[in-house]
Amino acid sequence: MKLTKLFLAVFSVVAIGAVSTVAHSTTQSGMAGHSWPGHFDSCFTSSFAMMVNSCAGSVGSQRLLIVPVELAHSGINSTSAHAGGNGSNGASNCQALAIDQNGFGFSFSTIVSTSNSSTSQLLPLGNVNAPTAGTLHYECNVAQGGGRVINVEFH
Repeated sequence: MKLTKLFLAVFSVVAIGAVSTVAHSTTQSGMAGHSWPGHFDSCFTSSFAMMVNSCAGSVGSQRLLIVPVELAHSGINSTSAHAGGNGSNGASNCQALAIDQNGFGFSFSTIVSTSNSSTSQLLPLGNVNAPTAGTLHYECNVAQGGGRVINVEFH
């Protein structure tokens, strides 16, 4: 009886260890991003690891910021971003894109928008399926006049 209990206890510990996984999470600052299509767009300024769209513009106008991330593992990745609007009349939005090694679209998250507030807001973008040898990047349309991207994350 004691041997059976000991066996069950050891088996339980081994089984629990076998099913637990290490959670991988990667965060990339908005400052790692660049504008698109002009890589050197002077409207984007960086401060404290975030990118801010400092250009003036009409209500609702935005500029595209691309934030690449190093893909630590392929498969399903949950994606999110921290971003903000311009503080008065413009919102920002982000989407994650996983692209295969041949450069074709593979998986896209939903597009999620901030409010007009410039306060950092969590944007849960959903899952993307990143292919082996593929890439993952974020496309954020940042509100002109102060919209910002603080960071992006996948896990």
